[in-house]
Amino acid sequence: ENISVLCGPSDLPYGTVTKRLVTSMKQIQEHGRALEPMVASFSTVYHHYDFDAQTPGNGYRTLVKVLQSCLLHIVHKGQYIASNYSGAFFRAEHNAAEMEAYCSALCQLRALLYLAQRLIHDNEHGQLYIQQDSDLNRSFVQEYSSMHKACFYGRCLGFQFSPALRPFLQTIIISMVSYGETYGKQQSGIGTAA
Repeated sequence: ENISVLCGPSDLPYGTVTKRLVTSMKQIQEHGRALEPMVASFSTVYHHYDFDAQTPGNGYRTLVKVLQSCLLHIVHKGQYIASNYSGAFFRAEHNAAEMEAYCSALCQLRALLYLAQRLIHDNEHGQLYIQQDSDLNRSFVQEYSSMHKACFYGRCLGFQFSPALRPFLQTIIISMVSYGETYGKQQSGIGTAA
């Protein structure tokens, strides 16, 4: 729906920003279509990896929940864009950057799901961790470490947590970045005190 809204009339005011939004939304749509069967297959097997019947939790289940949370945020952002796009106070550049950030996060979640799917396939049934094959272990760690993780610490920081935690997490991250920059310059009292 959002793509059709943005592609509709040719006299839309934002030009290249509109193209960026449309590109992001199309990529999100592609990721969503590819993720749907993967999530369906995960939901049929992730209960085998729970600690026990009374404790439904493991990395596979968490990965699916984080993915669902990301998709929910994307849907809300898309609805906001569709309903406010023609408004006087709509920040097109900001919203395009938000959608691009969520698209990047979704892309990396998709890659994580592929890795998790490979882990399920290559491990013994019910085994959460790699037991024997050191080559599989090395290749898995190598693939994971080559992934782009910064997309989870930027604009979409904390999407997987309760909305009440997001301002707190952002404050911590901003404080850490500010401290790191100050420490690196060695010019302020805080930087030299450390």
